[in-house]
Amino acid sequence: MEHKKIISNYDLQVDIGKKIFLDYDQEMLIRRFGLAADEAWIYLTYMNTPCRICRKTGRIEEALTENIWSECRSFNTVMTIYDLLCYPKEKTAPGLSGSWCPVSKFAVVGGPDASIFSKKYTEFFQGQTEKLKAACKNLGGILKKSLAGADVTCQVPATPFFPVLLQFWEGDEEFPPKLMLLWDENSMRFLHFETTYYLQNDLLERLVKQF
Repeated sequence: MEHKKIISNYDLQVDIGKKIFLDYDQEMLIRRFGLAADEAWIYLTYMNTPCRICRKTGRIEEALTENIWSECRSFNTVMTIYDLLCYPKEKTAPGLSGSWCPVSKFAVVGGPDASIFSKKYTEFFQGQTEKLKAACKNLGGILKKSLAGADVTCQVPATPFFPVLLQFWEGDEEFPPKLMLLWDENSMRFLHFETTYYLQNDLLERLVKQF
């Protein structure tokens, strides 16, 4: 019963998000990020998946094939897309700094440790470095020169205008495996702090599904 209640609460938030999206000036959002659009839909790419937003209802759909679309009910996906489009205060797209930092830089005192939420994924990726690299590429990621000795360093675009940097270190006899997401220092101009957790969970779940 409790599990069903949690699911219904997430569904409720998705539906609330649709209504809030409809309060925004869609033409401004389209211009801000240079999005393709027609009378019925706004189009964007999210983690290398074509998506579209119904301009009448706010419903988000993902492309299953070239001509087949399905409504996305994933709380993490939907809320991340809405926030990335609607949160910025500028009429033009915010600029990226080009410098990376851990999410803790943006956290309020006493905020949750992001590593707590990524622990199960860290253990899953252990011993599967090459598969992780391939999964990152499937999500549109670009492998980068290793930073801080990481076995995987990959810049993954949540959208074409907002990337994150994934790093993974294989564990050994002395050190456990380690997974870290780094964020552009200007990230809080693009989305709310809590949305970083939605995006992180969504990205890691999508990576696992690529294995």
